Amino acid sequence: MADSSFKAKVAFIVETDGLLKDYLESIVIKNIKSEMIDDAFKNVSSNHLHAALILKNISPCALKQFAEAMRMSKAAASALVERMVKSGLVLREVNPENRREVLLSVNPDFDAHVSHVRTQLTHWFEILVNKMGMESFEKWHNVMVTLNKVLQDEIKVCNKEK
Repeated sequence: MADSSFKAKVAFIVETDGLLKDYLESIVIKNIKSEMIDDAFKNVSSNHLHAALILKNISPCALKQFAEAMRMSKAAASALVERMVKSGLVLREVNPENRREVLLSVNPDFDAHVSHVRTQLTHWFEILVNKMGMESFEKWHNVMVTLNKVLQDEIKVCNKEK
């Protein structure tokens, strides 16, 4: 049975994670978007930018891989990709090795923006690390690596049970 101290720590972790996500989406991404020169991408949502950052790391990829990376259902990922294709952020191309498979990639016209976002996020984290200290950052990273592995393993177990 979890005691009140444990519950308070869990609540704090969830709150802080949400605060970090909110800060990144509402402040950092908003500032980055305001600096974008190309008007065609000023109306890109934070969700689309997040998806483009992930897609850039794994592309070219199939919809299933993208959905897994985004931690969403294939249907939700398909709807997101459709919106991103319509806005010119993502390209769909037939896999030359398997004509029944469609591969997704970031549109080269938007690629520079994705690189800019990644650079700015890295810069923002450098500022954060300077405020919290490298030792705390390394501990945070180690915890996140461990948490990521545990969660990935749990997801695999849950998927096998289905």
